[in-house]
Amino acid sequence: MDENTSWYLKENIKLFGTAETDEEDENFVESNKMHAVNGLMYGNLPGLEMCAGDNVMWYTFGLGTEADIHGVYFEGNTFKKQSTTRDTVSLFPHTTAALFMQPNNHGVFEVSCRTTDHFSAGMRHRYKVKPCHGKNVPHFEPTRTVKYFISAEEIEWDYSPTRDWELEKHHTSPEKSPGNIFVGKGENRIGSRYKKVVYREYTDETFKNQKMQREHLGILGPIIHGEVGEQILIVFKNKASRPYTLTAHGVKASGSHVPVEPGHIIELTWDIPESSGPGNSDPNCISYVYFSSVDYIKDLYSGLLGPLVICRPGILRHGELVDRHRRDIDREFALLFLVFDENQSWYLEDNIKEYLGVDPGTFEKDQDFEESNLMHGINGRVYGNLQGLIMEQNENVDWYLLGMGNEVDMHTVHFHAETFIYRTDHVHRADVFDLFPGTFQTIEMVAANPGTWLLHCHVTDHIHAGMETTYTIKAVERSLPGTVTFIYFLQMM
Repeated sequence: MDENTSWYLKENIKLFGTAETDEEDENFVESNKMHAVNGLMYGNLPGLEMCAGDNVMWYTFGLGTEADIHGVYFEGNTFKKQSTTRDTVSLFPHTTAALFMQPNNHGVFEVSCRTTDHFSAGMRHRYKVKPCHGKNVPHFEPTRTVKYFISAEEIEWDYSPTRDWELEKHHTSPEKSPGNIFVGKGENRIGSRYKKVVYREYTDETFKNQKMQREHLGILGPIIHGEVGEQILIVFKNKASRPYTLTAHGVKASGSHVPVEPGHIIELTWDIPESSGPGNSDPNCISYVYFSSVDYIKDLYSGLLGPLVICRPGILRHGELVDRHRRDIDREFALLFLVFDENQSWYLEDNIKEYLGVDPGTFEKDQDFEESNLMHGINGRVYGNLQGLIMEQNENVDWYLLGMGNEVDMHTVHFHAETFIYRTDHVHRADVFDLFPGTFQTIEMVAANPGTWLLHCHVTDHIHAGMETTYTIKAVERSLPGTVTFIYFLQMM
């Protein structure tokens, strides 16, 4: 709600302002932008109550300007939209969405906009699901319990280990490159390396042997797989220097909002009822994310995010010596398109001290400095530095596309040389998919054309700033259908 454009602005200044109020003052203008749900902010919206087991319709709609890009997230329960299962819906000016929910998880949960500026400015409320007499709520009894050992740990992360792509793209030297403001080190530019915190997986509760991270995941945590009916037990150790948590979209999570102090370990359970799994029209597996919620925004930009993949029963391989890979496809990849805002990281002062060699308390953060800390990454890499997106011709490949961030995080994910399908209540074929904050989508591809192909966000500013990489399809030599090969053996007499 932009009160600066209200008919009643002058009347409101007269009633609630002071003699010194200046309509043109930048801070005054900003103060009148009220990030609201039904005209209320910061948990002040009453009446969002229901019974567990109710049939609930949410009618959501958006209005406003180009800043009104909203990812409406329902914590704790999922909904059905166009025969698919989701817990977040994207809204734009003058768009609507009707969402059907049968809440089976009772408690008090947040409903909020995942666009970070909107979240911090008050676009967040609570809804209550009550246990009610006579309501039929299915009892969840897990078919199996699966353990994951996950840590949060601090590392040095390099967004751009090499600058070859950047310099070839811009046909210039490092100093004259438009990418230099982001990845070049200077008097008031940190460069491409930052202190970050990441999720990593270990083999057991000793947290001594780290599992090998899939190369393409980059800064993301490991892919956590689950099937409908399972319970995932997360043993979470905080190996970082400040409190963090581990919680997830889409599942029934317990204990996930309890801050874990440095050095401490906690066990978390994620139940996966049928309502968390793929809808009737969904592919066999759908994607969510897991994240830290001590401070959702600062934790996110500091690096804590990973993919959570929920599948239909029978899709995953099982057994102590078997990785929980999918049976139904040949390969899977997860891609996060996000402008990492290092200005909002917990470690900004550490990075100023370490990489600029100055006192953070006296360092002046000007506009150029803040711009230099906006890293337009795919899985935390820029300018073609994301590696490991390799497959073979004719393989069935699923891609889990993940969108988070702010209003600038409007991403049009384009695969050169290939098309894919995505599913709502119909099957759609495309080569571009739109991602917005809080958007998660599984797309299905048959890798047909051998070669190394461009994969990027097609928003021009994002391309310019390095949100590009490649994927490779290796050719497979096959005999032509119907070909007969004769082999003659000759014995010398």
